[in-house]
Amino acid sequence: MNITLIKDKWIKFYKRGFITGLMVLAFICFIDQILQNPFFFNKITSDNIMLTLSFIFFGSVFCGIISFIFLIFISLITVPKK
Repeated sequence: MNITLIKDKWIKFYKRGFITGLMVLAFICFIDQILQNPFFFNKITSDNIMLTLSFIFFGSVFCGIISFIFLIFISLITVPKK
């Protein structure tokens, strides 16, 4: 188990997952708004804009957590350098 990998890289992995999730979900939301019948998000109006933004934000947080879990898995299967 490579604990130093987690200590050194956890912020980098979390940020990468969060920003990637934010970009992908924002792109999906943008494309969804162009369509006449959206697939993933409702049409944005003044009533539900905060709900849609919170879905995008919490989805991005979830993507960051998934990348952190991936880092833990990587640290379990690697051997530290001596």
